[in-house]
Amino acid sequence: MNLRLLASGVAIAVAGVIGYGIYQLVPLGQPLARSEIIGELNGPALASSSRVALQRYGERQLLIGQRLVSAQDMAALDTAPMLDALVPALSTRQPNPWLVADTRNLIYGGHGTGAFTLLGSISGDAGVSLIGSPLGRELYLITAAERRADPDELRGTWEILQSNDLGKTWALAPDVVLGPPLRHTVFLTSDRVIALERHDGRQRLMVSQDGARHWSAALLDEQVWPDAPAFERGFRDSLAKAGGAGAEDQLAYDWSLYPLDEHRAVGWSWRTRISLDASAKNQVLETRRFEVELQSGASPAFRITQDVPPVPAQAAESSVTRDQAVFETWGDAIYELNKAEQTWHRRAASPTVQGKPSWIDDAWFGPNAWVIKTYADHLFSFNEYTKTYFYTRDQGKTWRPFQIPQDVEIGLLGLDATGDGLLSLAERDGKTVIRRYPLD
Repeated sequence: MNLRLLASGVAIAVAGVIGYGIYQLVPLGQPLARSEIIGELNGPALASSSRVALQRYGERQLLIGQRLVSAQDMAALDTAPMLDALVPALSTRQPNPWLVADTRNLIYGGHGTGAFTLLGSISGDAGVSLIGSPLGRELYLITAAERRADPDELRGTWEILQSNDLGKTWALAPDVVLGPPLRHTVFLTSDRVIALERHDGRQRLMVSQDGARHWSAALLDEQVWPDAPAFERGFRDSLAKAGGAGAEDQLAYDWSLYPLDEHRAVGWSWRTRISLDASAKNQVLETRRFEVELQSGASPAFRITQDVPPVPAQAAESSVTRDQAVFETWGDAIYELNKAEQTWHRRAASPTVQGKPSWIDDAWFGPNAWVIKTYADHLFSFNEYTKTYFYTRDQGKTWRPFQIPQDVEIGLLGLDATGDGLLSLAERDGKTVIRRYPLD
């Protein structure tokens, strides 16, 4: 009898555990059911699997995505300039007679009316990227064609196309230097540009005063971490004396850079102890802030503050403009940069999902709403996580979960200009349309 009771108890406990695990797998919220078509691309459809970038400059909207085109697409492509002819490395390339399809990067432009017109296309499997000066007075298309660099130029520079009319026409800009290895590039004005670059194992602040045509470099390591050599010697000595699993630990320095106004920028650097032991966590040892003031005809002026609170890392693919609000996520937290104080403020945290803590994988921030995509562990995780979308209209005080169908998620562009709805690309009758899903 006791064995039967014990077996019954075990069965009930197992059933309870399984039931709780299944409960954790149930998606939170309701699907976004309502939608409306607010735009259409008047040209070849964009590939649903390509990463499409939407950028706004006032009423002007620019969409860049990819499509694998064949001979039957050429008539539609011919309605806009094929920009390959402007790039020497692409214009002289011999066509492959065995190639039945080619990857094209398509550039569409709209003015808030819903209609997007094909402005041009250019080949390149690796894709292209777009960066602009404030208000989009100058736009620069960074192509996938590598430029032959002079010995005095940055290594690995790319062919650049420039537009001064918000993408209607383009011209080769042979003297403009943008793209990798430059990171976190921002135009403070049409002429003044800043970026970070890793060069010979050291971090450099790159500054241009003539629209990215000529760059000067300031060694940030010497400005921010002048004590680094002495610290690293002491670090090595202490590890050698301590021995054990941490004896091979390394030091690493990470960097971020953000614009403040036409003349100033701010960044952070943090020194981290990197553990080679998989069971140990990396440890941030110190964080420092560097403020930069740029002056025409003079070297940048630096102000360094030591031992500041830890900060979120800058998203690798983030595109920050001078006048926009700056947000970053870190684990389950959302931070906003207070440009006046030059500090990060923790604004909100992601909610729990079926009783489990969540972390933020992606986020979109608008004037009226924020949207986050989160993951959380569950009982049957095994390297699989519960994915949940949330939105808030009160800056994270309350979160409402919702579900996104897979086809909508694949074409997701982000929030609309007001932040009241999500935008997603979809195909209809062979055309690419933009659907808006209200957040309500």
